[in-house]
Amino acid sequence: MVLDQLFAKTVAANFFTDLSEYAQGGGDILHVSNIFTNTLSSNGQTTEGAAVDLQNPATTDVTLTIATHRYVAMQIGDLTLRQIGAGLPGINRLYTQRTGSVLADDLEDSILGLWSGLTTNSIGDTATVLSDAEVRQSIEKLATANFDLRECGWFLHPYTFWVQLSSVAKYYDMSQAGGNGSFVREGNFGPMDATRGLQGHLYGIPLYVTSNVVTNQLTNRNLLAHKSALGFAVQTPGGSKVRIQSQVAIDYLSNVVVADIIYGVVELRDAAGVVVNSASAFIGS
Repeated sequence: MVLDQLFAKTVAANFFTDLSEYAQGGGDILHVSNIFTNTLSSNGQTTEGAAVDLQNPATTDVTLTIATHRYVAMQIGDLTLRQIGAGLPGINRLYTQRTGSVLADDLEDSILGLWSGLTTNSIGDTATVLSDAEVRQSIEKLATANFDLRECGWFLHPYTFWVQLSSVAKYYDMSQAGGNGSFVREGNFGPMDATRGLQGHLYGIPLYVTSNVVTNQLTNRNLLAHKSALGFAVQTPGGSKVRIQSQVAIDYLSNVVVADIIYGVVELRDAAGVVVNSASAFIGS
């Protein structure tokens, strides 16, 4: 029996702005213009034929540097391959899947690690669990800034979701939430999709639960973010996020497998994200 190792769903890389297509021609720095840096006003013409009042749209040059090259290399002896894999033709696939998942997880960690640069919006604290009031306060931050909530997503640590939010009666009590079935699948959280790490919907916003959410100073740094808040670019040769190479090493009587990924991550729009803090350990009453 071979136990396939479990990895957190790579939900962030499937959600936030992917700039990889602009990195395929080479180069190490991508320049991304942020045009949402000042407010344009609507003017009225008081005198017919008078010149219009001109405004100067400001832009900020956001740079994404591609400087991270990570790899996983393994050497599997022929004895091991023969004895473990003799009755399991997919043993090479399992090893390949494992190495690729480690690197995909590395990219995921880097994207969610950008929480520390989001300074405009912060809700909650270390000493308390996440409450429904704080959930709604987080949504209000983005709604007031006119972000399309249909293009936003929750990224919660499993402890925050299963221990804290799951204890809020408003979410699991159908007499309060309405609908039928459990809150995770059919109630206030809407349908789930395990294939892409979607746990459901919270107030109509897709909710992803992943252990890649950063725990820092006894606090889970959960996020509510618009897809334009964070960005990344993958420049791995071959066009895939992760490249897998292998060869038979006759002089070592083994098979060598190397997986690698080249990428960079960056915060694109500070106001487009909310750091939703919650305690990372049990708090007694």
